[in-house]
Amino acid sequence: MKAALLHFRTTLLAAFFAAILPAASIPSFCQEKAPVKVEEIALAASDGIKLATIVVRPEREGKFPTVIFRSPYGADWMKSYLQRFAQRGYACVYQDVRGRYNSGGVFDPFVNEIPDGDVTLRWIRSQPWSNGVVGSSGHSYLGFTALYLSAGKETPPQVIVASDPVASPLGGLYTNGAMNHHFDYYWAILVDGKDRDLQPVISLDWERLFPLLPLSDAPRLGVNSEIPHYKKWVDWANGSFGKGLLPQTSRLACDNSAVLLMGGWFDLFCPDVLKLYTQLRARSSGEKVKLIVGPFDHGSDPPPESEMDFGNWKSVNIQGFQDRWLDRWLLDSPNGADKEPAVRFFLMGDNRWVSAAAWPPAGTTEKSLYLHCTGKANTLRGKGMLNGKAPAKEPYDAFTYDPGNPVPTRGGSICCLREMTKAGAMDQRVIEGREDVLVYTTGVIDRDITVVGQVELELFASTSARDTDFTGKLVDVGPEGKALNITESIVRARFRNGMGDPQFLTPGAVERYRFSLGQTAMTFLKGHRIRLEVSSSNFPRFDRNLNTGGPIGAESSFVKADQKIFHDREHPSRLILSVWDKK
Repeated sequence: MKAALLHFRTTLLAAFFAAILPAASIPSFCQEKAPVKVEEIALAASDGIKLATIVVRPEREGKFPTVIFRSPYGADWMKSYLQRFAQRGYACVYQDVRGRYNSGGVFDPFVNEIPDGDVTLRWIRSQPWSNGVVGSSGHSYLGFTALYLSAGKETPPQVIVASDPVASPLGGLYTNGAMNHHFDYYWAILVDGKDRDLQPVISLDWERLFPLLPLSDAPRLGVNSEIPHYKKWVDWANGSFGKGLLPQTSRLACDNSAVLLMGGWFDLFCPDVLKLYTQLRARSSGEKVKLIVGPFDHGSDPPPESEMDFGNWKSVNIQGFQDRWLDRWLLDSPNGADKEPAVRFFLMGDNRWVSAAAWPPAGTTEKSLYLHCTGKANTLRGKGMLNGKAPAKEPYDAFTYDPGNPVPTRGGSICCLREMTKAGAMDQRVIEGREDVLVYTTGVIDRDITVVGQVELELFASTSARDTDFTGKLVDVGPEGKALNITESIVRARFRNGMGDPQFLTPGAVERYRFSLGQTAMTFLKGHRIRLEVSSSNFPRFDRNLNTGGPIGAESSFVKADQKIFHDREHPSRLILSVWDKK
């Protein structure tokens, strides 16, 4: 177990380093011996709180461009990397965010980063060693702080590099009204207090912790800590989504910044990265906004547990491009990084990188695959079918959702805690053996079908409950029967018309649900089949709906729900794919 934990931590930090500091630049750093100067400063925030700040810059006299890293994870592991960056001619500023490690105050995730970032930008630009040119960089939460330096009153950084960023804090914590429970609970505990270490958090008994109820009290019951920010997140679902949080991505003033966004098809935060890219491209050119999406989870590599072969995914030097992107805009290096394709994405199935002028690329068309069944669609042994013909008169499919026995998460878009829940594409046949999972599958396809962009599910369903959830999962079925998940999502029924508009159900009434299953780039190869799974839980990826219609997070009791999925002329349930002509 200790070896596994050490491997996990080493892998996580390696991915973290690679995303924040381009790996391709490390050899040149190692070759340079230029002396650097290190200063530790307690920078006063606008309310007087002291923010622990480290400056590493060339020892020689001069004015330098600056790269900022603002982090809740401590400076010890980064100091040597800051030094190597400085040896290339950058001034590097590292800062513990408010309430973490050596900074004063209390850490309330996301809330104080805009004003504290403003103070830091203003201070940097006033220093005698600064030439006024500033860049921000980071992975995950550091990617968030890098982006949101553009959301305050100060002039935004000239260049931003954000890898797997929490591009939308609310989107990182919730999906269509359901909590991203696996991430929310784990991360809330990890960043509770000043300096909780990663390894003890991984070592907790998560099989006991994840099911604890009531949800709002789970941290106290699990680790004897109240964790106020977690209670606040849970309570948002009771009518105050995002209350006290930062502005959403529409407030980012990156129009004049050169922005490089990176994500992974199996990363929790990828949907919001793609949304942000679309927003930024609407206001800027392809030369100043770039997007790279690979077959990755929350890091710069494919999930190690993934059962899908990604071929030569290393053929694109992503870390090297990060290095060139910073040099282009901070050192005014004519290296051509701005002239490279606006979008590069990895096309799974084909296992190749694709360059495009936009996301999604031109040439996509919407294709509907309708749900059908001539008997029962329960389990992979059922008679559920998908095809392009709209249904006529067909019976509904039914299953019972029991919150006490939810469908377990197996693979998918998971952030962190791999020791408990694996990420990536994994064989779903064990999941498809459950009676509470409806399975709809096409016949063997006679040509490649390439899906690039949005995947949506439109369901017509009824339930015996006042509130419940419905889930969908897109699956690639190989000739031998292996069923690999591609993308998945959920919708909470009370928020079917929007997270700000809870509407409870009338038991037995048929309602329409249309929700995104995420975005992807996947070629379903000739000889394969396309499959859809429908159920009402995916736990602990998402929190369980207790089916009572009561206050979310406050209850410990639950009831079973009898679910019906309709697919007939009046209720044409369908899977909606963005099919791309890859020629």
